[in-house]
Amino acid sequence: MDAEKPLRIALFTETFLPKVDGVVTILCLMLRRMHELGHKVLVFGPKGSPAEFEGAQVVGVHGPPLPFYPELRLNLPRRGIGGRLRKFQPDVVHVVHPMMLGTFGMGYARWLGAPTVASFHTHLPRYAQHYGVGFLAPFLWWYSRTQHNRAHVNL
Repeated sequence: MDAEKPLRIALFTETFLPKVDGVVTILCLMLRRMHELGHKVLVFGPKGSPAEFEGAQVVGVHGPPLPFYPELRLNLPRRGIGGRLRKFQPDVVHVVHPMMLGTFGMGYARWLGAPTVASFHTHLPRYAQHYGVGFLAPFLWWYSRTQHNRAHVNL
């Protein structure tokens, strides 16, 4: 990739505006900076997000709320995501904490032959303990480690 050429970046996230938390704050700052640098960004995030933010087009993906944490949804892939990605032709796919939608983002990237960046923002095994589903912690550790090991770069 040419360092001077703006990138086409596809981003998959389980959480985004209008929710406000640390992950969303970082995403907003990151998208603002990407826009300033001239990068084109296509975001796949939860349904109900704004259609556009800082020049990035946002595609809302439906998912049911987690029973023990209703502010977070299990965003499921839907028809058309692969076509949107193929048309967008990303230079790189950034998956924000690859769990549900992010896992499919990793698969789409592999299908397109695009490199992947995964970022770790939330300590899900610890959250599982906090929300009374600690029995999920070993699985969450394994799953998170497996998904991050699939990425070309981890942040």
